[in-house]
Amino acid sequence: MKFRHFIKQRTLKIFLIITVLTIFFPIILFCQSQNKIQKLDQYITEYQVNKNVASISAGILHKGKIVWLNAKGYADLSHHVPAAPQTIYRIASISKVITAVAVMQLWEKGKINLDADALKYIPYFPKKKYRFTVRQVLQHTAGLRNYKPGEFNSTTFYPTTKDAVGVISNDPLIYKPGTKYLYTTLGYNLLAAIIEDISGMKFIDYLNKNIFEPTRMNSTYAEYQREIIPNKAYGYAKNKYHQIQNAPMADLSIKFAGGGLVSTSEDILKFANALLNGKLIKHSTLDTMLIQTHLSNGQVIESGLGFEIKKDSYDNKYFGHYGFGTGFVSLLAIYPKDSTAVVDLINTDDRNLGSPALDLASIYFEKGNPIPLKPLSDEMMNVMLQKNLDSAISECKLIRNDSSKWVDTSPEEFNRFGYDLLSIKRNYDAIRWFDFFSSEYPNDISAYLGLGDSYYHDGNKGKAIQSYYRALTKNPKNNYAQKMIEKMESE
Repeated sequence: MKFRHFIKQRTLKIFLIITVLTIFFPIILFCQSQNKIQKLDQYITEYQVNKNVASISAGILHKGKIVWLNAKGYADLSHHVPAAPQTIYRIASISKVITAVAVMQLWEKGKINLDADALKYIPYFPKKKYRFTVRQVLQHTAGLRNYKPGEFNSTTFYPTTKDAVGVISNDPLIYKPGTKYLYTTLGYNLLAAIIEDISGMKFIDYLNKNIFEPTRMNSTYAEYQREIIPNKAYGYAKNKYHQIQNAPMADLSIKFAGGGLVSTSEDILKFANALLNGKLIKHSTLDTMLIQTHLSNGQVIESGLGFEIKKDSYDNKYFGHYGFGTGFVSLLAIYPKDSTAVVDLINTDDRNLGSPALDLASIYFEKGNPIPLKPLSDEMMNVMLQKNLDSAISECKLIRNDSSKWVDTSPEEFNRFGYDLLSIKRNYDAIRWFDFFSSEYPNDISAYLGLGDSYYHDGNKGKAIQSYYRALTKNPKNNYAQKMIEKMESE
């Protein structure tokens, strides 16, 4: 009887535990999920303010489901139009991975030989000194050039892919294919031409039919400069005083395949999901795209066929692509092990933007709680323009003693502000700032190199040489300091 009583009590306890877990475990998971969402929302809010960008749109996909989307700031500053998850941004070089996937679709069907002479599919492209393959164009190892001055922000309209290809068609290869890596957006026009030759369709029509429509990417387009695209964000850039201004005019028809598409965070995540679940290309094909590039000398490049292949600060592997376009910056990061993708789209071109998508991933994976820091160089420029350099230096000292101000006070930021002063021809202020920099970071060689450059621009060669010699005490092999000393001593 005692044994039966014991069994009943034990069964009752187990039943109560299961009941409690059944009731409260979903509540616990919900609370954890809500806490994570709040952290993601908080990060993107702080990012938009601290980095002083017009707007940012971002999202996260996990195991086939978009678990978070948000946008902060303004899609149009002039008319105070708020950014929203539906806002369309230039995705810049994320366009390359879409083009690469299109090529691999045709490869799967046996219509493209990746190791064939690329000119086999582009009869109008002039022959070069060396043969290069489709694979090498995808890898950026074909020897094709990138932009010449003025082409990045080209305002010329190129009506056809053939016209865009013509931009580089008469230029020689810069190196023997396979021997070096040279990132080239314009080279990807050749892939668009190959797609057209094999499919018999215009490049954009092929993307619409074989990528955008199957994945329901209903807000993804080629950006024709004269066409009105509803919900599209305006692009902005920072001037030399770190103030937001309109980005230059640009016609993206010169680079549709490599950097001319526009989209939303949601659509980019749909694309990532279709890659992860094998709807656009087979998993084995994606694996082929993620084989790192090997040059003829054995050097390994952190990219495959269209995709960059990297690790984040927590050593997690991801693949995807950064994008830097006229007035826009972007990043798509796909974590295959976790079936997760993260995207950020920003409509302000600036140097201090970091990688918010990777920060958002670390929050989602509960690896950390990164804080988007304000750039010291921006803070100092604002104070100096409103007051003077003395006030900026005083403010900097306060900031360095108060971590709650969330300002990046790294030597890199000190150095940037010093060269910002030189760029606006405030040579004497630059001298004083780099001198302050050297007192704050006495072992940082960049402080003494900057001080030397400041004296040089101010016409004081004696002090400049002295500063470069101080730099050499930190690193006797510094080539820049040596060259500047030789240059001035020979003048």
